[in-house]
This record gives sequence, C-alpha cells and structure tokens, in this order.
Amino acid sequence: MLKRVAGQRPPKARHAITDLYDEERRAFQVRFPAWLIILLGLAGVAAFALVGFFGYPEGHLALDGAIRQPWPLFLWFSALMVTLIVLIFRDPSLRRRLIAMLVFAALAILLVGLIYFSKSLPDIIQQILGKHILLKLLAGNAWTYTIVNFGLIGVFWADTIRRWVRRSRGLAPNPHVNIGEGFSADAEDMPSLQELISGDLIAGAVLAVLLGLIFRAELLAPVLQSSGITLNSCTVSLPFSACHGFGGGPFDPPTLTFVDLIQALIYLPLGLMILAFAATVSGLGAVGGVDEKAVAAFGLPGMPTSTQAQGKSSTAIATDVATTVLDTIQAALDRRARLLARNLVLSLRMIGWPALLIGASWGLAELSTGIQLYLHSGKGVGDVAADILPAAIWAVITVLSIVFSAALMLFRWRVAENTLRFLGLIGFVVLLTFWIFSLALWGFNQLLLQTNATNRTPFTLGGATALSLGALILFGGYIVVSGMGKPKKAQPAIAPMQEELDGAHSGVPANNVAPSESIITSPAASVAPQQGQSQS
Repeated sequence: MLKRVAGQRPPKARHAITDLYDEERRAFQVRFPAWLIILLGLAGVAAFALVGFFGYPEGHLALDGAIRQPWPLFLWFSALMVTLIVLIFRDPSLRRRLIAMLVFAALAILLVGLIYFSKSLPDIIQQILGKHILLKLLAGNAWTYTIVNFGLIGVFWADTIRRWVRRSRGLAPNPHVNIGEGFSADAEDMPSLQELISGDLIAGAVLAVLLGLIFRAELLAPVLQSSGITLNSCTVSLPFSACHGFGGGPFDPPTLTFVDLIQALIYLPLGLMILAFAATVSGLGAVGGVDEKAVAAFGLPGMPTSTQAQGKSSTAIATDVATTVLDTIQAALDRRARLLARNLVLSLRMIGWPALLIGASWGLAELSTGIQLYLHSGKGVGDVAADILPAAIWAVITVLSIVFSAALMLFRWRVAENTLRFLGLIGFVVLLTFWIFSLALWGFNQLLLQTNATNRTPFTLGGATALSLGALILFGGYIVVSGMGKPKKAQPAIAPMQEELDGAHSGVPANNVAPSESIITSPAASVAPQQGQSQS
C-alpha cells in the first residue's frame, strides 16, 4: 500500500479495475463481443418495433392489448442497465458487490414492473392488482409504514455501530475497496472516534427528518387516492393502541412524523455537543491548556500546544492567544465540516445505492412511456415538447442514478467520472449512427404500408433523424477539413542508409533481407564480428 508524503499530492493511477475508458489511449478499456452488440441491437430494434406498431388505445389487434404499455422497451433498457453494472464490477475481486448490485437491480426491475406495468400482466395478477387488493392490504395498514420507517433507521444504525466498532479498534470505519488507485485513506484523513460519532449522529438526524417528511398523511394521501385508498393520520401512526383520528396527542398513539422528529432532536444536539467539545478541547490545546494526547484524541494531531510569551506585553500575549485559539477552532471546524460531509454520505450509503437503483428503474419506465407516446403521435413540435423532452430528462436522471449508485457502493468518485466518459462516447456513437436505424425502420414501415399490412406510421424521418445525420455530416466535414491542413508525413531519409548499415553488419545485402525478418543492431553486436575478423 502506497503512502503519501506530507504536502505531496497522491499519485494518480493509470487504470482502475472499474475503468471502462482509458484516458491515456482515448479508447475503451473493455471489448464487447460482436455477438453481444448484435444481440442487443436486434433486441432493441424488436422492442422499438413492437412498441411502435402495437399498443394503440383504439387498436383492435391481438397485440394492442398485450403491449398497451411499453414493457418490451422497459425490459430492453433494463438489460442495458444490467450490462453496465456487470461491466463496472467485472473484476473478480468485486464479485460480492456485483452480486449485491444485480440482486437489488433485479428486485427494483421486478417492483417497478409490477407497479408501473400492472395493466400488461396476466389476467389473474391483473385482477388482483386492478382491484388493488394487495395494495390496499399494504398501503392501508399502519404496520407497513412503521416497519418501513424503523427498518430504514435500523439499517442505518446497524451500519453506523459497525463503523464505530471498527474505528475503536484502530481500523478504517469503512473497509477500503482497492480498485487500483494506488493508495487508500491514510491516518491523516481518517476521522477520530469523536468526529465519527458526531458526524453519524448528525446524519441520523438528517435521515429522521427526511423520513418524518415522507410519512405524512398530507403527502401520501393524494398519491394513494387514485388507487381508492383512504389514508389519514392514524395510518401513519404507531399501531400499538386505538387511534381516534388525530395521532400524536395524549389519547392517540404518536405519528411516525412525531417519533422521527423526537429522534432528530435527540441525535442533533448530541452530535453538535460532541463536535463543540472536540473543537473547544482542540482550541485550548493550542495554548497549552490541555494535554497533547487529549488534543490528538480529538482528531487534531500536530497542533501547537504552547505560546511563546517571553519578552511580550500582556496585550501582545492576549492577542497571540486569541489568534491561536481562533485559528485552531477554525481549522478544527473546517476539517470537521469536510469529515462530517464525508461521514454523512458514508452513513447513508447503505440506503442510498439501493434507492438509486429503484429510481433508475422507475426512470426507465418513464423513458419507455415517453418514447411510446411519441411513436404513436403525429410527430409534431408539440409532441416533441410533450413526449421527447420529458423522456430525455428521465434518461439523464436514469443514467446518473445508475452511475452514482455504483460509485456510492464503492465510494469512489473515479467510478462515476470514468463511467460517464464511457457513456458519453457511447452516446456519441449512437448519435452518429441513429439515422441509419431510423432510415431502416422507416423503410420497413413503408414496406408494410405498401403491402397494406398496416396503416400505422410510427417511424418517420423526423427531427431526430435529421439531427443524427447533421451531426455525422458536421463532424465528418470537420475531420476532412482538419485533415487537409495537415502536411503528409514524409518517409525519413535515414531509412535507406540504415538498411545498408544493417546489411553491412550482417554480411547480407540490404536488398536480400526477407520482409518478415527484423534485424536489431546494438553496439555489442556490431563489435563482436569486427573482433572475429581481426583474429582471423
């Protein structure tokens, strides 16, 4: 493990095991099998064709009812998401994290598929979900919200206590995932136990406030009202006693919002008190008021512990003391602010990356719906603004959710940065070749129209096709123009002379050298034949 020298920036690794793009060679770090690209391409074309030609509300074809929702497109996008996850975690040392990511991705796809595409499920499941039997059973029960609320808090505190135990043993709070960056967080950046506890308490307060805002009857009731579910304050209260419709009062069980608020008001003052005492002890240590070991225990090793007061007036000494204390407290608070922000993200990591995968799956469903609506529309400017623009926004949200979920799992910014570069190049290639796929689907659509197989026109040569073709022409023209201004590389004049020298050293004429042979001349190799000739 490499160590950093004080005042020196850490060396930047050439490659990480999660890299998909090589910044030095400006090329992909992974190679796709041709069969995988062809298989995903054909599956995508088939998904677009099914969603485009079928699923019309006024249609009477057999597949119109089955593909009334764009689940084929959703499954294809989900396959792309799973492929990206496998590429990022492809190294054998990340196998456990890959399995965890795939399991939660599959659960997210299944959950979104059941909720979002309920109208496309088999009749039995559709009847159950259509009558909202299961949803009413879960969403109308106070135990559901209580279990979810305290389950998330329990996951947070289980991971937090694990981190506290590791730090008390002198270990890093979070096991370092070596992805080839060349170094791990050293003791200089490792938070002290006091800093870790204060940061996690503040993070717990933030989590409790967020949960308290979510589990409110005013927020959830409008969302569930469309499904015929009535929700009041009793539904989001503790299910331990009879509720009389108010919650939180002396005669009713407290609401989850009230419980979460009480938790936040417990965690936040404790975290701030620990932070304040740590900063105060460090500040007193700067003027020799506290033992050096105590200052180091509070996370500020190496701070000055005394002031030189000899030969100075009382006013000068007081000024020095005040300046030293202020500088020390400022340094302590600045350092703790950085560590608190890092600990906040680390504390919520176990909840964050699965939530991002669920958000990514929901974004894929919204993206698929926007594409289907546009394919079934008149392709006008209003349709682009109503369907394509929201779909593009959902596409960006989905990509960022997938990438940052992987980065949060490994807690490495390099994962997000490198993966976004990779996806940017993939998007650029798709932009330059999209017009070909669009033209092919338009031609297939025209074939069906001419043979009276259908009267639907989901695929037309619209603005997206023109944008793709224009991008290709623009960048192609740029390459041609930039290439015309560069002079052609001339062959070095030393090459024939080198061939003659090689032939002279080897005793073979230069014209008789076989094309497949490679002759390398070195000083030692050139001296040896001369010595042999002199002896003979």
